[in-house]
Amino acid sequence: MRGAGAAPHSQTTAEPVFGMPEKDYFLVIDLNLDRLLAAEVTPEDLLALAGTGPGALIIPDTDSSGYTLARAEHLDWNRRRVVVYGYRDLALDLALRHRDHAEAAADLTRTVRAGLRGWAARTRKASPLVWRVREDLRLNGLYLNARPQFSTTEDGGARIDDTLTWREDRRIGFTLCTVQRQPHSLMAALDLYCGGHYVTGWCERITRTSGAPRFAGLAGERARLHLDLRD
Repeated sequence: MRGAGAAPHSQTTAEPVFGMPEKDYFLVIDLNLDRLLAAEVTPEDLLALAGTGPGALIIPDTDSSGYTLARAEHLDWNRRRVVVYGYRDLALDLALRHRDHAEAAADLTRTVRAGLRGWAARTRKASPLVWRVREDLRLNGLYLNARPQFSTTEDGGARIDDTLTWREDRRIGFTLCTVQRQPHSLMAALDLYCGGHYVTGWCERITRTSGAPRFAGLAGERARLHLDLRD
């Protein structure tokens, strides 16, 4: 996942996030965007991603010379990371869009070059509460499984949609939707799916003092109950 020669350095830098004080910023992974934009994702990279399975992600490597494979369960979510691609993204692309890994890799390289600067900017500006919720879910066995999707609500809220896998059974999946409208609170909705079919969901307001969301602990219990009743 190495790129061509180095280019002038272009890093992400810390900026105020929804009015939060500097002590509350999460660490930001510095990226040399120019070097990353010269890098390519290869068919071999996607074969490795497929072989690693659910929870596998492609992220920029430590020196921004290209991309590397990582498992979401092992990443430090106290650091802001740009996620380029995930196991779920690959599964959907091969099922719906591309004939093989070579075609998917070429298309992903084009997508990354078009979108990387925007992903880095939205990742940098996302509320620290989003990263805290992701870490709470990781500790309970729910792992990011695809590139986060960024959008803006009609009333100007910053929305992020995550797709997650469950460590105990790959039939179970989750989606996390977070919307930030105020500096010190976050609305978060977690939905549980089995085999692609909706089962149940939870919605909570997250604040700097609210602790881990209740759904982080309830999600696994509800998934086990559903599978017990189903099987």
